[in-house]
Amino acid sequence: MLGSVAHIGITVRDMEKAIHFYRDVLGLKLIGDVTFAGEEADILLGESNVKLRAAYLRSQEDKKSPPIELLHFVEPIAKGEPYAGVANPGITEVAFWVKDIEQTYKELRAKGVRFYSAPQLFETDEYKVKAVYFRDPDGTTLELLQNVE
Repeated sequence: MLGSVAHIGITVRDMEKAIHFYRDVLGLKLIGDVTFAGEEADILLGESNVKLRAAYLRSQEDKKSPPIELLHFVEPIAKGEPYAGVANPGITEVAFWVKDIEQTYKELRAKGVRFYSAPQLFETDEYKVKAVYFRDPDGTTLELLQNVE
């Protein structure tokens, strides 16, 4: 019934700040930037007089991965707070595979990224991975994952 994931949408308060974080800090490539408005946007979003900017970013290493869609509501201005953490119902995080989690963690911390903890090792009979959570500028939880041999 469903196909592959098309994109992962994250609503942001400040598009320029978000693009800077996802492109310049995390290293994703900006692949599109569009603004939507009009009757179709109003109907789709269930709002009135919508003006929505969407920027699309993707891994530079895996061009088949679904892009991150950053959404900025120019009108009406987005309300509310992002999910406070992974214990709340709903989408809890967006995870990214990395080759060297310790090095990536070190580089991102040097750039001011706020992490929940240092990378942690998780091991079962089926897999062995290291993982760590961090936040984007709006407080959305993101995750780094590394397969461990």
